[in-house]
Amino acid sequence: GVGRIESVVRSLQGSLRMNNTELHKQGLLLFAEILTRQPEEIKLFTSSAMCRDAGRALQEAVSSPVLEVAAEAVKAISAFLRKDHQSVPPVQYRELRALLEAMLSRCADFSQTPLNRRPLGHASNRDSEKAILRRGKFLLSTLEGFRNACRLAVEFQSEPSAQENPFTAPSAEKEDTLEAFSEFLLSACDSLCIPMVMRHSEQATHPNLMEVFLSILHSLFVIVPHMKEKFSKKLASSSFIRLTLELKARFCGSLSHSALNQVCSSFLYYMTLNLLSAPEKTAPPSQEELSAVSAFLQHGLPQISSRSPESLAFLSDRQYVEGTARQRQYCILLLFYLAYIYEDRFVSEAELFVAVQSFLLSLQDQGERPPLVIFRASIYLLAICQDKDGALDEV
Repeated sequence: GVGRIESVVRSLQGSLRMNNTELHKQGLLLFAEILTRQPEEIKLFTSSAMCRDAGRALQEAVSSPVLEVAAEAVKAISAFLRKDHQSVPPVQYRELRALLEAMLSRCADFSQTPLNRRPLGHASNRDSEKAILRRGKFLLSTLEGFRNACRLAVEFQSEPSAQENPFTAPSAEKEDTLEAFSEFLLSACDSLCIPMVMRHSEQATHPNLMEVFLSILHSLFVIVPHMKEKFSKKLASSSFIRLTLELKARFCGSLSHSALNQVCSSFLYYMTLNLLSAPEKTAPPSQEELSAVSAFLQHGLPQISSRSPESLAFLSDRQYVEGTARQRQYCILLLFYLAYIYEDRFVSEAELFVAVQSFLLSLQDQGERPPLVIFRASIYLLAICQDKDGALDEV
């Protein structure tokens, strides 16, 4: 095995020096195939130098100006970012970072090139649709590679050998550590992945692309735990509650796209708990309150796939409300509350005011006592809506 992978890497390096696109693509296809098929229990790379050379060849390939070559390189990088390929100590975090930076910047370049215009400036619609589709595919592959890097960071958290780097001189930069790599993943996601996905989704929304994207955001809460509250606040202020609810409403009704629904629900679950644990102005809720919230979020979030008007109607329902429906109401109310706190107001104040009032009356009719967090959120929303809309005084 050892000799074989060495010769594959050498011939890939050699082919990249030649001016032959077809050769580049074939070399990358073969390398990706080997990386993918290698059984996990048999290490492909037995020295960290070999692993580094492979990474550098991929870095060169992904920077190719030829799109088809770069696209094959991204797939090979995805296959390369597997724990058994990367865990020859010492783990080369700085090299991994350089590889990911090259992949992300190639994707950013491609996503910013203007869509091909016809000679006289008439881009046929079909051409620009095809271009958008190609961009979507390249972005999806890039996100899959980035997700694999995030998975590595999570897996290495429980590997003592992956955290210490015995070969780094004490004076050397602190870049070659799991901690530095984790921080890099967060900042790269913030400065590159999020803007690229947001730009692309103005033109098209692919459920599987969004699924990979949200699973990256979700994993970053685990990868950089000391930043999870701050990161959650930034996401909430950038309308991510609305975005995720819209994805659920658009794709996850009637049991379709259950994987996307699962990812949206766990992303909202962790983001909500992070935001509640670090409120802006009030004292954080007690552990007991948080575990009550955690319970109804776990049950309720996967069940929500309605658009805002239906959610408001559901919140206002004055018929007898049974247990699971009540938990869903709690989730909806809490999400509206957090969205409002972070200036993401996607329902009208007047309608929300009436819905929250009905919800409180229904609790009163049924003699129920909601978790304190829900009661607080209701009072806050009533106050905000009343404030915003003087006309409500007459209601």
